Amino acid sequence: MVTQSGLLTVLALAVIVVVAGMAWATWKLLKTIELLASRVDESLKQFEKTAEEIRKSNAVLHEIMTHAQRSVANVEHVTEGVRKLRKTLDATTGVLDFGVLPVLGTVVGVLAGSKAAVSYVVNRIFRKEGRHGE
Repeated sequence: MVTQSGLLTVLALAVIVVVAGMAWATWKLLKTIELLASRVDESLKQFEKTAEEIRKSNAVLHEIMTHAQRSVANVEHVTEGVRKLRKTLDATTGVLDFGVLPVLGTVVGVLAGSKAAVSYVVNRIFRKEGRHGE
């Protein structure tokens, strides 16, 4: 019986040591899980911050792209206006080249010829009168 009693005591001590070891391992495992959970939580918060910053940057980029599209539309509108004005100027230049300038040249020629003719007639009249009066 002493042997059985000693064996039971050793066995009870072994069970106590194993239970204490399992409790310690479980406690360490829980601490590790808590640390891991806090790090995962921090990582998720950082991920949310990053996602929010990306969303804000995306909104700013979208606004910039909207302004750029408006600018492109304005430039396109101005370019079309300049093209229309250029076509109008080309047509006006063509009319001036082939219609108005020859007429103006003729009018100037007629005026110059008329001036010369009037000058000639006036000179002839006054010279004759001057001769008659002599």
